[in-house]
Amino acid sequence: MIALLQDLLNTIFPTYCMGCGCMVPPNTILCLQCEHQLPKTNYHNSQRNPLFEMIQKLAPIQHATSLFFFERRGIVQALVHQLKYMGKDHLGDFFGAMLVKELIGSPFQNCDVVVPIPLHKKRQRKRGYNQVTAFGQQIAMQLRQEYIPNRLVRHKATRTLVQLNSDQRIAQMKGAFSVVCPTLFVGKHILLIDDVVTTGTTLSEAINCLLQIEGVRV
Repeated sequence: MIALLQDLLNTIFPTYCMGCGCMVPPNTILCLQCEHQLPKTNYHNSQRNPLFEMIQKLAPIQHATSLFFFERRGIVQALVHQLKYMGKDHLGDFFGAMLVKELIGSPFQNCDVVVPIPLHKKRQRKRGYNQVTAFGQQIAMQLRQEYIPNRLVRHKATRTLVQLNSDQRIAQMKGAFSVVCPTLFVGKHILLIDDVVTTGTTLSEAINCLLQIEGVRV
């Protein structure tokens, strides 16, 4: 009876692929074709890692990776837009689970805690959520690491960085972060996460803030 009711609901309220719009089974984000087309970076397996090299110039880090390349008008851009601006925060679970599959056996498994890049309180209140939360929680759960939100704090309200050049981004982000209860992080290896990386300015500013704590590695 329950199965029949579920089939009826699926008929009345079908689930569609968030990439191409074709019909997919319930609780499915992408069809197999769209998932296969996702532009993975594989940076964590690469001897030459452009993301690591970019951030390393701004802040001393241990490792860096990104799940996908961001292609304009591509599937990833569409999903990130829905995650950030259309309330589809469950996409964070989807991205987090996919990233963990890639990180198995990598140095990222050796981190102690997962820390999300925070939004300023005004922006989070307007949006209603931090789009990185579900992403970070999923990673922490599957890697069996502690998830620590609300301790890295964005106390400086900054305007959107999209239209700014590198120097302007650095000026905007300077001094934007602080840490509440820094003793929580003493001696910890931190996995710092964000949704999108462009110039690395936001990440590097947060990293340099965390590195003021004794024994921290990021």
